[in-house]
Amino acid sequence: MINIKDYPNLYRMYSKCINKFRLPFFICLALFILAFATFLIDGFPFTLTLIMMGMVFPAIMYGILWPFFAVRAKKFIKAFYPQQLSAINAEIPSAVVCEGLLVTSQAVICKKMGLTLIPMANVLWVYPEITVVKLNGVVPIRKYTMLHFAGRDKKRYAFNIKNNQQAYIFMQSELLRYRKDIVFGTEYGMDEIYKNDINRMIAFSLECAAKRQ
Repeated sequence: MINIKDYPNLYRMYSKCINKFRLPFFICLALFILAFATFLIDGFPFTLTLIMMGMVFPAIMYGILWPFFAVRAKKFIKAFYPQQLSAINAEIPSAVVCEGLLVTSQAVICKKMGLTLIPMANVLWVYPEITVVKLNGVVPIRKYTMLHFAGRDKKRYAFNIKNNQQAYIFMQSELLRYRKDIVFGTEYGMDEIYKNDINRMIAFSLECAAKRQ
């Protein structure tokens, strides 16, 4: 049975990601509990008491997210063999991080919204997608970019990145250090090929690898 504590660098990363939800949970819960004590303090602003009592809602939210992302992260980690985890653990200190993303020889790691580990051997297709949100379908009010990872097992992952595509260029460079047979970018029809003919997409990735040799 895998014990994440046996891999200190990975465990430290895991703890930091989970603490993003755990610490706010305890802070909000403490404020909610202290709100009842304010009734015993003469002259304490009632508005502030109500605000403190309102912390029960974010406490509930973080109380749900904390175990959800903890279980989710452990599930990702358990998908790797001990030898792979040892390699990931050894490479984490020297890995370059860009927008919460880093690459090791065994996994692509994302530290956004919990901890996600994508097996390096599974990565098949990587591409950015820019979405423009329009008011009434006319006036642009927001633009965001998602970096997509499509696997050979047809599992997909998407992470929010900045619109300057720096993370995409970084990821492309880092992935090519370990794998040449990855498809980058997207063109019309590629999504349908991936959904309906994965073998054709894999064949295309091998063509890309041959061109990169």
